[in-house]
Amino acid sequence: MNSRLGQLVFKLLFGSFFIATATGCTYLSNVSKQATYERIQKEAPSQRNLKFLLSNQTHFVYGRILDEENQHAGKTIAIAAFSSKFEENELVDKTFSTNISTHYGLNLPDGNFDIFAFTDSDQNGQVDQSEIIGQLNLTLSPNQQSENVVSEADIKLTGEYSVDWEISIDVPAATSNEESLFFPKGTIRSLDDPLFDRSNATLGMYEPGALLETSPTMFHALEEETYKIPVIFVHGIGGSPRDFVTIVEQLDRDRYKPWFFYYPSGADLNQLSKLFYDIFLSGKTVNSSLRPTIIVAHSMGGLVSRSALNRIKGRDSENKVELFITISSPLGGHPAAAKGEKHGLITLPSWRNLNPDSRFIEKLHAKPLPKGIDYNLIYTYKDKTDFENGKGNDGVVPLVNQLEPRAMAQADTQLAINNTHTGVLEDPQAIEHIINAINQVKGYLPESHWKYLMMDGYDVGSDEEYTPLERYSLNTYGPYMNALANKDIHHLNIPILKQFVDVTDGKIKARTPSETAWLKYIASRPN
Repeated sequence: MNSRLGQLVFKLLFGSFFIATATGCTYLSNVSKQATYERIQKEAPSQRNLKFLLSNQTHFVYGRILDEENQHAGKTIAIAAFSSKFEENELVDKTFSTNISTHYGLNLPDGNFDIFAFTDSDQNGQVDQSEIIGQLNLTLSPNQQSENVVSEADIKLTGEYSVDWEISIDVPAATSNEESLFFPKGTIRSLDDPLFDRSNATLGMYEPGALLETSPTMFHALEEETYKIPVIFVHGIGGSPRDFVTIVEQLDRDRYKPWFFYYPSGADLNQLSKLFYDIFLSGKTVNSSLRPTIIVAHSMGGLVSRSALNRIKGRDSENKVELFITISSPLGGHPAAAKGEKHGLITLPSWRNLNPDSRFIEKLHAKPLPKGIDYNLIYTYKDKTDFENGKGNDGVVPLVNQLEPRAMAQADTQLAINNTHTGVLEDPQAIEHIINAINQVKGYLPESHWKYLMMDGYDVGSDEEYTPLERYSLNTYGPYMNALANKDIHHLNIPILKQFVDVTDGKIKARTPSETAWLKYIASRPN
């Protein structure tokens, strides 16, 4: 079908909502691609092919890599899932990590899986069946997993294993990206990274499984883990972290650090909201218990994050959200999604959730927001006359769907912006409001503590006396540790700070990298 005709068919079916994120030709090419996957599955079925079928629900599998003996620190660990449902010992998905105790992610269809952890012990750039160092057996079915998410699939690196079939998996070469000591491999990236290109964002709409092969944990950051307050940015359908570049540029990066939930926007929103909760809010995957959390969500990202907030249990171990901002979000669903679900040649799972009559929309605001959250609802419109008449839209989402009555009743602040659906992310008035709201979130430490946290750290270079974590601790927290040790600031009865002071006073033995780093540092500098 030619370009103009394809776009005409697309617009007649879906109006402006999905025109904003993809062209008609993109839609029709993915219709053709899905038909190919269907044909392949009939002629030569495989678990790997099933991952890419929109009509097939997959499971997001998350877990930690646990190395109690610390034998594999600094090594690249490969995690791979095998199934014999259609082909004997078929490799269905794989991922890689350079950090122990961090989390990994896999995307798998229904079935029984052998999940193995490997290390390239002979350093030949590949892992094979003789280099297995951990294993996990997993059965996945809709009846067993809540919303098709397995969030505690931990793999213990307990020793050497072997299987009686041949395995050969290439280990990716080192990249120029900064690698984290705390986050999964590939987490830290700049916003101009190719992973955030529009082509990959569109891939996440139509082939969620394909995007998850390049961004399996859906969590990205611009810098290493620090004391700073996290601001979690959540994009909309067909979007990416790059959508927030103008806002990020105006963040006070001495106090706040940008995090991003980069998710496949064609996937089921219930599943995505469960993942968002597990990663950012539960405290089990990313722990921010010593500082508040901020969420800034655009368009459909507002629905994903609002649904995740419904999952908060009020436990002490959960991360505490103090500020929640939605921007141009279809909080009451979108009529084009209903049209797409009814008449589309293919139906994205997220469209079903966006249908104003869906169970997802019905439940979205049924619960009040957790206590202590300041909710800012920003809505957008293009035409002032239509706005004054209570009609109109921002070029993508009708005002009536942005101004869902239950959401408005829960909002502490509402702000109208005369701009388009995506233009709002560069609108000076909107950005000023967002930055001012963020700056009101001060964290749990007094200014006397922040003064030392924001100082340049102690650089010990590549001194082999220190482990990587010890060097990081001194480089990031050196002046702060010095102030605590010298009693220039009080530990405030915060357990981890009090423990550090007790170590420096000689009352207890050092147990953490920060504590051992400080004792080594002062021992090498007696004056």
